[in-house]
Amino acid sequence: MYEDYYTPVPDIQAVLSRIQFDETAFPPDLAHLEKLIYAFQTHIPFEDLDSSWLNQPLRLDIPSLYEKLIARKRGGFCFELNGFFERFLKDLGYECYSVFCRIIRGRDFLPPCTHRGIIVNLNGSSYYCDVGFGGPQPAGPVLVGNSSAAQYAGDLFRTEPADPDWWTLSYMNKSGWWENILQFTLQPQNPAEFIPVCFYCSTNPDSLFVKTRLVNLRTESGSKSITDNTFTEHCGGEVHSAVISSELEFRRILQKEFDITAGGRHNT
Repeated sequence: MYEDYYTPVPDIQAVLSRIQFDETAFPPDLAHLEKLIYAFQTHIPFEDLDSSWLNQPLRLDIPSLYEKLIARKRGGFCFELNGFFERFLKDLGYECYSVFCRIIRGRDFLPPCTHRGIIVNLNGSSYYCDVGFGGPQPAGPVLVGNSSAAQYAGDLFRTEPADPDWWTLSYMNKSGWWENILQFTLQPQNPAEFIPVCFYCSTNPDSLFVKTRLVNLRTESGSKSITDNTFTEHCGGEVHSAVISSELEFRRILQKEFDITAGGRHNT
């Protein structure tokens, strides 16, 4: 029943083509890991449209994720994006695994673990990697166990120990102080372990991913996003927002800005 959660990606070259990665054969090193994360974030959007708009069930097995993210050129949220990216990295020769995370940004309490992150072990060091957060996320790997900051796309990120079992990922916000984003554990999790929490996040009426239509994509100059009926573009330090006035306009923006067609189909 769960065998497909552990199968290789059907076509590595198709994934590289989807993220417009120029190289087809390369070593699993840190430099290429940085490039892969950035390419994934700038070509495959974070989005929750199956649960917030289309009322479609989510599947986390690799063939289903490949069909959605690569063949149909859709996006997904953390359990889909990071789950697929982890398998993709393994197939490229990286040593990596998924971990549970809890989002603590803007909260003064410890919430349950409702996020999936990735740990990559490389040259004796561990790196936190994420292509499925949808908010402030590093556009490259962040070294675990070193409070020195890593800079990607103009943003600074760092990890610090929270307690013996957890680490905190934070970033330098626009006000100039370190803001905590999430906490993660280094305990490896099997892909099937994320099925229950993914089901909860995608079906519970109180879940953000059920109540709110979210789409987000990193761009070379910033990012563009949809939050319910508002389209926002960050470009070169400037922010432009517009109200989406109708369902037709929503579908038009989806296709024009994110290359997603209504119902999840991609025009070829």
